[in-house]
Amino acid sequence: MLDHIVTLDLPFETETQAEIAMKTMSVDPILKKDEIKVDYTIQSNLLTCRFAGVSDRVIRVAVSSAIDNIKTIIECMEEFDGKEKVVFQKEGGKHHEYSIRPDTFAFKVSNDPSKTDSIGAHPLQKGQGSESSFNVLEYIYKNATNYPFKDHSPQDVFNKYPETNAAKMARLKTRPRKTKMLVSDFIDDSLYNPHYGYFSQEVEIFHKDKPFDYNEIEDVDEFMDAWKKAYTKYDELNPEVNKVKAERAPSEDKEAKPKSSSKALISPQDMPRASPTSKFAKAAQTVHRQDLVASGGFPETKKSHQLWHTPTELFSPYYGEALARFIVVNYKLNGYYPYDDLIIYEMGGGNGTLMCNILNFIKQNEPDIYRRTQYKIIEISDQLALKQYSQALGQKLVSQGLDQNKVQIINKSIFKWDKVIHDPCFFIALEVFDNFAHDVIRYDVTTGEPYQGHVLVDESGDFYEFFTPELTRYADAYLSLRENGSFPILPQTRNMMGKVLSLKSMLPFVNTDSIHPLFHSTFKASVKDRLLPFKDHLTPGEFIPTRLLQFFQILKHRFPNHTLISSDFNYLPNTMPGYYNAPVVQTVIKDRMVDVSTYMCHQGYFDIMFPTDFALASDMYKQVTGKLARVESHKEFLQQWSDVEATTTKKGENPMLDFYKNVSFMVS
Repeated sequence: MLDHIVTLDLPFETETQAEIAMKTMSVDPILKKDEIKVDYTIQSNLLTCRFAGVSDRVIRVAVSSAIDNIKTIIECMEEFDGKEKVVFQKEGGKHHEYSIRPDTFAFKVSNDPSKTDSIGAHPLQKGQGSESSFNVLEYIYKNATNYPFKDHSPQDVFNKYPETNAAKMARLKTRPRKTKMLVSDFIDDSLYNPHYGYFSQEVEIFHKDKPFDYNEIEDVDEFMDAWKKAYTKYDELNPEVNKVKAERAPSEDKEAKPKSSSKALISPQDMPRASPTSKFAKAAQTVHRQDLVASGGFPETKKSHQLWHTPTELFSPYYGEALARFIVVNYKLNGYYPYDDLIIYEMGGGNGTLMCNILNFIKQNEPDIYRRTQYKIIEISDQLALKQYSQALGQKLVSQGLDQNKVQIINKSIFKWDKVIHDPCFFIALEVFDNFAHDVIRYDVTTGEPYQGHVLVDESGDFYEFFTPELTRYADAYLSLRENGSFPILPQTRNMMGKVLSLKSMLPFVNTDSIHPLFHSTFKASVKDRLLPFKDHLTPGEFIPTRLLQFFQILKHRFPNHTLISSDFNYLPNTMPGYYNAPVVQTVIKDRMVDVSTYMCHQGYFDIMFPTDFALASDMYKQVTGKLARVESHKEFLQQWSDVEATTTKKGENPMLDFYKNVSFMVS
């Protein structure tokens, strides 16, 4: 007999909070025992709990458990008090679904109206299926899987939203909703939108006041110490840094990863093998920690600064002088001197350090060539920032005894270049390929037909991937050039190597991201698609460098007599899983590098960096421009063109050659 009764009235601020409390207590195992019965009623914001039990002891235990539940609920509410609330239920009954990721589904649709009728419903679409028979597997999936569009087909949803692109979104001050775009436009907007893009934030490039005197440095350890000390001027921006760092244990950063924007990534296999307590390891950890401090990783009283450090700045002036030697030698060998001026274009001038290093070298060693040198920086920024940038570069040139009239700043995106430059010129593109937008291609598991990716943003701001068989001009051109070049994929699918890779893709514990999607086992993909019909019979995705191909096209048609000097990463650690040629997507939050596993994240908050397949890129460059390109490692290029002795320490170590081992040069 449940003849012992107690009633407990619990007032809350809102009725929603009362409902949350009721749901929390209703699943408490103590309150669900046979010797206790609890009835709940809610009137406005008042939750009434009626406890009926077999004894006073049972009642006391039940009430105590209920009070503990209430305390936990109140603590959670206080934790989020004053913060922006997460909205689970929006106007019109819209449920914001958090249980699926942006890349959980890949929907196959079409832009061609004549093909849309043949696509049909999605296997998980509600209200679809056989009416004459009951399919247990189909029933389970449709009722246990959070298919996001209820009874609407992917094609219906895709047709609902208008198409946009990066150029249109650049005019927006808020992130777009209720629209769709190519993957490359989504990435471009995330990185370069002038209002909220990642590169629209205020950044600072690491710059040492005086060059390192390598000949007076004992070894790499001492170089790391000197590098660490060079960061002290950035610490001055943050008066709380010393206090915060003193409170941190030295071991906290042992697992820290390189900062995405540091541009100093070194592949793990090439890092010096030092013990965690060695001088080198401690210095590296300290440098990384101070890098995060300078970038805003710690709380500071002044505005956060994002800090980049590049080989140009780190090894100034010797790095820039190496490029200057290459330019001067090829300027003469190509027969341009003395008939044509020396014209140099640089994409993104940074602090102007590379420009000054090159001009200084030419002035000191080739005064005749210096008199006919023109240096043009292609820079994207708003007019106010451009004016400030121009003034800063002018002051830097004057301080180093260089002629301001030799430098011109061109405020235009290279992808909007509309003027043909017939003069012979050298085009410098250092560390720009990694942030060129890519497109995503998936292939039909059975036919191998390519489908190009689109990102759809719904009214709630959620992202979804859709794929169409209609390819853009650059996506189609890239696939055609690859198959007609030196590194085709399709012929290999039929030879022994392709069969070996197909078998390898079936192994359960093998990372298949390094295997091209067309080599993946069709049998495994078909079985997986039947059991887990999330990808619409499509292979894993492949990122293709369509913007890089567009860049080569611009060089061919707008700079027909150019000589290209480019460098970038050939390898990046911690790339996002599930895609071939995938990027690293990451940001820094409170001194912690956060890697995320999808590129479809809040625009402007994450750096998206791609490695470059330089063998394929050089072949593509040759097919597009008709010019040969030579690919060399970072070390090989600098050994040939830099003053190696000037960057050698007393013990014979050379940081400029030994660092940046995951970087390659491509020159034409």
